[in-house]
Amino acid sequence: MICTLNGGYLSFAKTKAERVALGDPRPSLEERYGTDKAYVDAVKAAAARAVAERFLLRADPFELIG
Repeated sequence: MICTLNGGYLSFAKTKAERVALGDPRPSLEERYGTDKAYVDAVKAAAARAVAERFLLRADPFELIG
């Protein structure tokens, strides 16, 4: 029997207030990164590390980040 893994995820709340209202113990995006720019910077840094460690090709981050 072939088993497939279908991707799924549970998004982080955008704000602390939303997180508290949902009862989600995980920090919200706002709590994690502060601003949209900080989030984008963190994604770019993670992509650069993945390229440096050869987990991604040099062109891949452009497709992932947009």
